[in-house]
Amino acid sequence: MQVVTKACTNIIENMNGTIRRVCANVKHWRDAVMALRWAGAAMLEAATGFRRLKAHRQLPILKAALAAHAARHTVRSPLEREAAAA
Repeated sequence: MQVVTKACTNIIENMNGTIRRVCANVKHWRDAVMALRWAGAAMLEAATGFRRLKAHRQLPILKAALAAHAARHTVRSPLEREAAAA
């Protein structure tokens, strides 16, 4: 299995800085939905400055590995366990 690695965290820091700058304009947060909406808008703005990752062809492998990890570590409710057993 190939491993996808990132050489640096600049893209993440850039996005976090953009979110911080854009969301600083909000003085009163009404609810979590509003916060998510503003964070999403800030991420879309930050995305305009992103360049393509050199390992962009390996991203589907990373996505599959993350999905498998999440499936192994997700806590299922008793109803889901009963349905799976039936």
